[in-house]
Amino acid sequence: MAGKNKAKAEKPAREPVRSPIRELPTGPILLASADVGQLTVVQSPRDLRRDLYVFLDYVRGRSIKRSVRGNSLPRADAARLGKLLNDPESTDELFHDGRIGWLHFVDRIAYRLGLVEYDTTGVYAGYSSSEKSYPDNYMTVPEAAYTRFLALSLAEQERRLVELLTEDYRPDQYSPPVSEFFTPGVVGRLDSFSSWGSATGVMTTLEFAPTRRFLLEILARCEHDVWLSTPALVAYLKAEHPYFMNTPGRFVDRWGQTGSRFTCFHESVGSPHNQGEDIPEDAPDAFERVEGRYIERFLEGTPLLMGYVDVAYGENRNPHRFPSRDVLQAFRVKTRLVRGLRGQIAEPTVTVQPNLEVYVQAEVYPARVLARLIPLADVVSSDVVTILKLRREKVAAALIQDERLNVIRILEELNARDLPQNVARELKEWTEHSSKFTLYINYALWEGDLGDPNLATVRSQVAEEIAPGIRLVSSAGALHAGLERAALMPMWIKHGDDAFARVPEGARTVFRRQAAVHPAVPAEKPAFEVKREMQITLHFPAEEVWERVRKALADARCSIAADKGLRTITYMRRYEPQATAVFAALEAEYRLRIVDLE
Repeated sequence: MAGKNKAKAEKPAREPVRSPIRELPTGPILLASADVGQLTVVQSPRDLRRDLYVFLDYVRGRSIKRSVRGNSLPRADAARLGKLLNDPESTDELFHDGRIGWLHFVDRIAYRLGLVEYDTTGVYAGYSSSEKSYPDNYMTVPEAAYTRFLALSLAEQERRLVELLTEDYRPDQYSPPVSEFFTPGVVGRLDSFSSWGSATGVMTTLEFAPTRRFLLEILARCEHDVWLSTPALVAYLKAEHPYFMNTPGRFVDRWGQTGSRFTCFHESVGSPHNQGEDIPEDAPDAFERVEGRYIERFLEGTPLLMGYVDVAYGENRNPHRFPSRDVLQAFRVKTRLVRGLRGQIAEPTVTVQPNLEVYVQAEVYPARVLARLIPLADVVSSDVVTILKLRREKVAAALIQDERLNVIRILEELNARDLPQNVARELKEWTEHSSKFTLYINYALWEGDLGDPNLATVRSQVAEEIAPGIRLVSSAGALHAGLERAALMPMWIKHGDDAFARVPEGARTVFRRQAAVHPAVPAEKPAFEVKREMQITLHFPAEEVWERVRKALADARCSIAADKGLRTITYMRRYEPQATAVFAALEAEYRLRIVDLE
């Protein structure tokens, strides 16, 4: 007994977990460029910022009860949301490779941001129940939280999304953190490591949030808008930051046992479901086989999802080895990454055009601005510049919902300059002619004087007075019978569904009788000649092309109106030959194709 106690006392204590070494470089990082001519280039196919608000707007207007088993969205709502989010596989939460569906990913993001609420704890329905149930689990959108998030600047919204996507996330307290090693990217293509042994090995000590932030900063220091080699990035990190994820030395588990830093990481041949073999820590290419694979999967994770990078995939040269390696061979960093990390995402610019179109130019989805404009206008096109068209019907409907709504003031606050005079005049006419009415069903109108003493017995039949001498009646038959008993000679007129009936001659009424209309003698019509001149507006995707075309048109003595902020050039149609000649001259430098906006 004493020997056992002595052996237990001499057992070495667990070493404290040391932090990985993540010292950022001070200058730019120069990597070898890549040729993507034979590779498959992929840009982010999704817009998380837009789809998040589309999801929230859908949930706000409905009472959605999640499933009792599985706590998932109802199939009918999932199908409708799938159409809104352009997600045809929205009813499948998980794909065959374990990748989460886009709709369910947006659902989780909204929940983790606190923008939707529903029960995630669940209850066990009985002693024999092996799975939790979620009875009467309705989704709600907390309006206060939604309003606060919508009111944030685009830069702050971007910061919160990036912070959420990079933080250490665990589905429950017993799970290792969700990482790119074992969870396929929602918009990615690469497979993942087997999770066998990950709950007890070195994975329990890794911190992925600082690792992801470190790699984002590394990408921000790389050259922008140029295709770079992924193996070159892996080689740079191996040489300069070999311990950016893990710690040097041996791993010590919770029982004090030492092991390799690469426990939990296994390679298999033939099938991804085999346990496979451990990756030796002392292998010359151990860094490429573990950290290198992680870097590939990180690039197609948050950076690709947020539109911070484009990636290029090559052919899997060893399809029988799992997980795959050296498949994501190139990446291209966008300047949006730096602006997103530095809080430099600019607020949207709104311009109201004389033709009642509203141009909203924004780098990311301008939810707050569109939330104010969409109730008043239809979306014509959506891209870097979102074009909306003001509609009289929508303005009238918005005024009925809120009589104090000032449409002109809203547009003046959003517009980057004064409203065009014709737009202000048009909106003023729309708002002045809009009206709100109340429809009463199963009621009648009674015209008469309640001061008559003979009407004491029928006063209880008369309801609200809506105009002097005119009142609503809920029981017209009882009132008519009472008036007849009082010998007041009532007249009951029933109107048709399509038109009002005429009041007989001699009846006393406040309603104006329709006067006879005599057709006017047609006068000789004056003749006028109205001249029409068409104008053409060109929208350019890049400032460089806009500037070249602007200078060339000016040199050709074309009268143009150029807007650098919107990157547009407008000229009269009579200058079309000069414009055609300018585009033909620029064919030596650019491949220009003019597409008409619908």
